[in-house]
Amino acid sequence: MFGKRHFASTLVLAAALAACSPDPATRFATAEEAFAANDFRAARISLIAGLKEQAGDHEMRLLLARAQLALGDGEGAASSLDALPAEFASQPRVAIVRAESDILRGRFDEALVGVADIETGSADRIRALAYIGQDKFDEAAEAFATGAAREEPDPRLLAAYGRFALANGEGDKAEELVVRAIEIDPQLVEAHLVQGLVRENRNNLSGALMAYDRALELHPDNFDGRLGKAQMLARLDRFDEASAIADDLAREAPEDRSVAFLQARIAAGEGEWQAVRKILQPYENDLRSAAGLPAIYGESLIEIDQPSLALGVLEPELSRQPNSRPLRRLVARAQFHSGDAGAALGTIRPLASRADATPAELRLAARAAERAGSDSANEFERRAEMPSAEWVGGELAKADQALRNRQWRDAETRYESILSRTRSDNAMVLNNLAFAKEKLGKEEQALEMALRAAKLEPDNASILDTAGWLLVQNGSRARGLEMLRRAAKLDPDNATIQRHLTEATKG
Repeated sequence: MFGKRHFASTLVLAAALAACSPDPATRFATAEEAFAANDFRAARISLIAGLKEQAGDHEMRLLLARAQLALGDGEGAASSLDALPAEFASQPRVAIVRAESDILRGRFDEALVGVADIETGSADRIRALAYIGQDKFDEAAEAFATGAAREEPDPRLLAAYGRFALANGEGDKAEELVVRAIEIDPQLVEAHLVQGLVRENRNNLSGALMAYDRALELHPDNFDGRLGKAQMLARLDRFDEASAIADDLAREAPEDRSVAFLQARIAAGEGEWQAVRKILQPYENDLRSAAGLPAIYGESLIEIDQPSLALGVLEPELSRQPNSRPLRRLVARAQFHSGDAGAALGTIRPLASRADATPAELRLAARAAERAGSDSANEFERRAEMPSAEWVGGELAKADQALRNRQWRDAETRYESILSRTRSDNAMVLNNLAFAKEKLGKEEQALEMALRAAKLEPDNASILDTAGWLLVQNGSRARGLEMLRRAAKLDPDNATIQRHLTEATKG
């Protein structure tokens, strides 16, 4: 009896599910919405289900191919297109999708043939990408330029052209192209990704992070967007956030070198040198193509007391980049710790002799000179204690840039170094240091710095604003309000001061 009831229930359930199942037209509409929202996996699922019921729907199959391309599945897209009839597949819009599947499969000659008779920006983009695949960069540049000059340029071409220009060192051109692409299609994920790269190239790290965040608002699962965001977070010393994203990416793509390299950078930032060595050792022969990683790997070997191995990594890099200051410092350190003080002195001397030599460079030079028996040791040590104007100016510029980039820890370190070496208080240095410390959650230290700055320059509106706002936040509201009112009177057009005053008054 139970068996019969179970069988009947199954039939009823199956019938109910069939009655509730969306028809092909509904599935197609759902897929179009998902595709427009950059949810290509959901689009693919709906389209495959719809085609099972309506295999002859050519528009549905074409959209499936486009979704497969967006997911990087060139073979799947080609298979979907193969099922289309010749008269439909011969349309230019379908031929372009076919050519893009050829690009993903490395069939560059076929891609060029497929769009040979099509004169649109989309076809220009295919031509450019095919030429890049063939290492014909002049032809690619010409195809990109042709597409960009069309009356109605394709935003995807403009974004790809921007990436190409950036790779060729044309940052201004890349920025112009990506701005045009976003103006035409603000929802284009690729354009925001390229904008992130352009800003990163200009060391505008907070701006780059904003671009990657915008790309992820449009497509939360985008791999390149998450990778770019994690890289920016790491450079901004936000290692916990970067690590969480990197771990997710590593689970999705365990063989992806870019993710491994990101994890190594995070580990280096946290001083986990054994972890850096473990991550990068399998890629030892491939590090040259990744900017900065040979230096990170070499430093990890120095830190785990393997300086001779470090030299094997670092010296070839310094030969290729003789003007690299970080590499020269690391090579000198490795030589010194390997017991060759004379070589270390010879390597570090060009840096230690500069007017803007850093304390670390001068102290390494002094130690190497002393161990090598050179009479220059005392001079290097003396200069390490007495900063030059060139060093102070350079360090201020770097600290200010770190502050603009929201690299709070780097800014804090540099401002503190300036105060320590100059042995004197500077109001703006103290003010900026207070701002950095507040961002790092060091409220008491921040307030101390801000009040010292206000004492030095009691009529500086920006300094009064910093001190007043910190006082309000730390419970000294009356005193803070007094400072904020004075700041507002000194600089009535300053929007930040007015906002702080308004919020403090409300509180």
